[in-house]
Amino acid sequence: MNTIELLKKIKQNLRQKKSAIAEKMIEGRETDFHSYQKDVGIAQGLEEACVTIDETLTKLDEGDE
Repeated sequence: MNTIELLKKIKQNLRQKKSAIAEKMIEGRETDFHSYQKDVGIAQGLEEACVTIDETLTKLDEGDE
């Protein structure tokens, strides 16, 4: 597995985790407001990680490593 494939797989896993959090929220399985806030923060962090991976992939495509 090369670097690009690895980054794409990591991004896919991050998106799956973010979707699981969203599903938990939609189904009303949050135990309290603190848990909700924590999950929102985690989801934001996962999204930022995905953006960073996209930026890295773009740089790799451009050959800037």
